[in-house]
Amino acid sequence: MNKKYLLFGLGLALAASLSAQTTSLDLPSEYLRNNTSGGVNDNLPANLEGSPYLTDDFVSGMVYTENEKPYPAMMRYNAYQDEMQIQGNNGISTLFMRDYVWAKVGGEMFKIESYEKGSGTSKGYFVQMNEGETRLLKRYKKVFMEAEPATSSYTTDKPARFDDDIRYYLAREGSPAKEIKLRKKDIEKILDSKEAQDYIKKNKLKLRTEEELLQLINYLNAL
Repeated sequence: MNKKYLLFGLGLALAASLSAQTTSLDLPSEYLRNNTSGGVNDNLPANLEGSPYLTDDFVSGMVYTENEKPYPAMMRYNAYQDEMQIQGNNGISTLFMRDYVWAKVGGEMFKIESYEKGSGTSKGYFVQMNEGETRLLKRYKKVFMEAEPATSSYTTDKPARFDDDIRYYLAREGSPAKEIKLRKKDIEKILDSKEAQDYIKKNKLKLRTEEELLQLINYLNAL
């Protein structure tokens, strides 16, 4: 056999093997819920703008569980339905929302966290930005906006769409996470410590960015 064709054939076989390893997920069944709708969001108009997913395509990631080895998988996060979807050899499944199951997708670690919601608490996926006694969490959301008809001859119809909505929370051990705004006054009120106020003043922090807030939190965690 021609050496060139032999090498080409071996390359294809290797690529297929790697692909199969990436798209399969050998997780126990208690971690997965079959998604009978095939990952499609129900009751949404077909011509809407935007996407319910953080990324439309499935991307390579890892699923972690307590006391077990991590599992490679092709994943995408449905930020509208708050679901982590898995593309496997048998179709699309969804990870059960369990505290002991988390996923790393696109370089970000998604974990289930308790958070304040209205007068009670709820649970959902958050991106963990740091570790320590006080943690900064990011929550990706996709907000569905209904279509809006034109209100006059000078305006046009607006189709249904998804808008991006990113929110931040502070979590402390033993308490549900609290939503915060990237505003110095709000952050000082929630942290409520002289050490935080002194550090903010000394370093002239405006706390309008993730980077500055993480700088402050990591400093406080190190005290």
